Amino acid sequence: MKFIALKENLKDGILLVEKNAGRKTTLPILSTILCSAEKGKITLTATNLETAVEVWVGGKIEREGRIAIPARVLSSYISLVGGDQVTCSVKNGNIEFISDAGRTVIHGQAADDFPLVPQQTELERFTISGPVLQTCLRNVASASSVSDIKPEISSVFASFTHQKATFAATDSFRLAEQQVNGMFGEKGWSQSFLLPIRSVNELMRLLEREDGDVVVSLGTGQVVFQTKRFRMVSRLVEGSFPDYQRIVPVNFTTEFTLSKDTLIEMLRVAGVFVGKLSDITFHINPQEKKVEVRAQNTDVGENQLYVNTPITGKEISISFNYRYILDGLQNISGDVFFGFASPEGPLLMRSKDDLSYFYIVMPMKV
Repeated sequence: MKFIALKENLKDGILLVEKNAGRKTTLPILSTILCSAEKGKITLTATNLETAVEVWVGGKIEREGRIAIPARVLSSYISLVGGDQVTCSVKNGNIEFISDAGRTVIHGQAADDFPLVPQQTELERFTISGPVLQTCLRNVASASSVSDIKPEISSVFASFTHQKATFAATDSFRLAEQQVNGMFGEKGWSQSFLLPIRSVNELMRLLEREDGDVVVSLGTGQVVFQTKRFRMVSRLVEGSFPDYQRIVPVNFTTEFTLSKDTLIEMLRVAGVFVGKLSDITFHINPQEKKVEVRAQNTDVGENQLYVNTPITGKEISISFNYRYILDGLQNISGDVFFGFASPEGPLLMRSKDDLSYFYIVMPMKV
């Protein structure tokens, strides 16, 4: 194998796939990047057996071939080496890099030992904007469970119909849903799947600099996301996502609206004084038009902050994990609506002017 590529193009491709390579694995080959120059394309591939990522790099191929290269060594080298252009060639099972800055040889592994990237039988295909997909995933991913005990909630639920896409995630203490309008299929068409949270995080990273469309291909037990620059294959989670619509509050006993910045400032100050449970208490007084946030820690002290704003409904005191509320506020812009279902019920947060996203937090008993 021998090819010539611009160093920056090669660097971008290596750094994209490197994070998907396996770490601390009993299969050393998973800690490598497969570099191939075949059929007119330079392809970099990494897999951890749950997801596989292929990135295409522009360059001139002089001799076809393949080799597996340790991901950590390769990414460190390409990030530090100087020069504008790199010539890569395989010699005696190793890969040689020649640039304006010098010559480097990295020990390689046999490409035949590298796991095959699944080639699925496509059942459904649709297209969604890359920036829109990344935003939707980012807005719900923080609500997903980080535990593998219940795989169906260690994932993001994605549902597509003719003119609407819905993304949702929950860890049973909070819930986030994002909807977006578009054209995803013919009238009456619908599809849904559960994408593991690790795959969600990898896909969001890959989409950071994508401004084009993503082609989504669904197969049996797996999904493929493809752009002009990369292809990502992920397994899907089996099982059913919780029927969360029945817990979404429709009516509220108490509600108010405040600016996002005011709420974040109050919560961050209160966060200095929270206890081990990270709990804060909202005391909401409609008669005095006052929203008060309280936090207390026997080892540190206590804090009370309040702000005046019009309030509808009953006076209540209710406690929440302040970190959960902060996570939800990051994905809301402008003035934020707070709706409390009851003195012991969930809190629903959303933008005053945008109903496409909501975030629900369950109260704490302290």
